[in-house]
Amino acid sequence: MNTLLKTLFVALLSLTTLHASFLEEESAKAIQEKKLILVNIVSENCPYCKQMQKEVFNNTTYRKQIDQKFILVTIDQMNPSLPSDLHTPYTPANAILSPKRHAIIEGYTGYMDPASFMNVLESAYKAEFKE
Repeated sequence: MNTLLKTLFVALLSLTTLHASFLEEESAKAIQEKKLILVNIVSENCPYCKQMQKEVFNNTTYRKQIDQKFILVTIDQMNPSLPSDLHTPYTPANAILSPKRHAIIEGYTGYMDPASFMNVLESAYKAEFKE
């Protein structure tokens, strides 16, 4: 089921170009630093969001790896600045965006263990920058 949700999420979102005020500033920084944008969509009462925050984003080893290749934007699913194309009833949700096209390269919903999450990020980065 998680694979189906991921596939639908990516398919629907990859058809759109996102527009959001925070994307302009983050995109300029990402282009300059040769990074992608990682949008982490969370909700206040989501136990899996808190688990990913603790295991991945607050872990210094993983965070250092993320910061080397991504501009991380964590945003609540109810935040009005979240583009409508990224609204999802399921959290956590993550979307990897191309800073040049504002297009979604990869996306998924639900908890992912740290090793799998880092593999997804690395694969997306290598695909985008042809490493």
